[in-house]
Amino acid sequence: MLRGLITSFILVSLCAVIHIFGLTLLADWLIRHPLRLKRHLSKRRYSLLLTAVFAIITLLHLLEAFIWAAFYYRFGLLDSFEASWYFSLGSYTTIGYGDVVLPPRWRMLGGLEGINGVLLCGMSTAFLFAIIKEMFDIRGQQQATHFRRDVTDDAR
Repeated sequence: MLRGLITSFILVSLCAVIHIFGLTLLADWLIRHPLRLKRHLSKRRYSLLLTAVFAIITLLHLLEAFIWAAFYYRFGLLDSFEASWYFSLGSYTTIGYGDVVLPPRWRMLGGLEGINGVLLCGMSTAFLFAIIKEMFDIRGQQQATHFRRDVTDDAR
């Protein structure tokens, strides 16, 4: 049991570092590039930007589930990499069908991977929410500026 806890702590830590580093890089890129040109972004560009962010975050999650799967396969906890990948995605997303299970000594890893997935998905959700809120704020400012310009033009 102690071996499983130590192993899961290492895997959880590795996935957290990858996720935090990935989101930090993505946030830095967003701050330096597209959102800096906020006045020039159309609804279509906002949609494309948000789609790209969503895709990158999804890839981060797939990488993290892959790391768990690689561990399961490398240490012979499951018979094939396909079974390891399937089990890992089920555990990471907390779906857990139960048709593939780890050996009794290692079963708690599935639950700990689920906790890891929930926490990292929550972090991704907060990140997406912050981006969408910023987009709403920018669009609101654009609308207010446009409205003020129209009122000023009408007053003349």
